[in-house]
Amino acid sequence: MKSFHSIAVLLTIAVVFFVSCGTTETADELWTKVRTLQGQDKQDEAILTLKKFLDNYPDDENAAEGRFMLADGYANVKKEYENAVVEYRRVILENPDLPLASKAQFMIGYIYANYVKEYDKARAAYLEFQEKYKDNSLSQAVAFELEYLGKNLDEISELKGITNPDDI
Repeated sequence: MKSFHSIAVLLTIAVVFFVSCGTTETADELWTKVRTLQGQDKQDEAILTLKKFLDNYPDDENAAEGRFMLADGYANVKKEYENAVVEYRRVILENPDLPLASKAQFMIGYIYANYVKEYDKARAAYLEFQEKYKDNSLSQAVAFELEYLGKNLDEISELKGITNPDDI
């Protein structure tokens, strides 16, 4: 009976220890760490730290930017495009009035058009952009993307010389 009591006490101490080993870093410390890791080109570590930041401080003033950065990390570093789209959608859902929402909507279309080659989803995302963000600075880029959706770069006369330096 005494050994059962000792085991229970040890388990309780272990649980308290592991719970207390959670995030002891403040939001500002984690945010600074993310920026430092990005500056040191340690993108995988930055992504992990961003997740920790967002899990522990979802209402922080930097959370929207952090979520956008996480989506960018999934797209550009991890090449996990579906995870990127999920995170961009969260940016839009959680922050519909911030400028990041329009950028996130653009990026959803861009990922579908240029990385996963799902042109119907890309078109839908771009059309949603045009509907929601009519006078946005990305509107011309969206119109361009829609006009040339699914075409190879060498098929776009406006890009001749830009995509192949030999054509200059």
